[in-house]
Amino acid sequence: MTSQKNFNDFVRDYNQDYILLLTRASRRHYDCLISSFLVLKDLYNVIQVMYDSGTYTYDVLPYPFSFRADDVLLRQLGFDDEQIQNIFGFLDYVQKTQGMEFEACLELGTVAMCARMT
Repeated sequence: MTSQKNFNDFVRDYNQDYILLLTRASRRHYDCLISSFLVLKDLYNVIQVMYDSGTYTYDVLPYPFSFRADDVLLRQLGFDDEQIQNIFGFLDYVQKTQGMEFEACLELGTVAMCARMT
């Protein structure tokens, strides 16, 4: 069994990785970002399952996994207008390269990992 401290560390790691991936998107570094979000989604799900077990509490709140149309959160995280536009541009990029919405790619899992543009 994991300690509360380890759980807090998982949440902190998730939050740091979340900001890192958003930072990549804000700089238009979209390559393999879907794959990275898939891994991050798994970590988010583990955190949720651990919390739901009733054994752990949130001393540190995880950022919400979805960032679609949440420019308030993105501003709170320190992103400016251009960066936010680039982050939302990632959603358009996914639609163009994958032929489906970002969330649908996450549901497909490894099928969409690091897919190449044709």
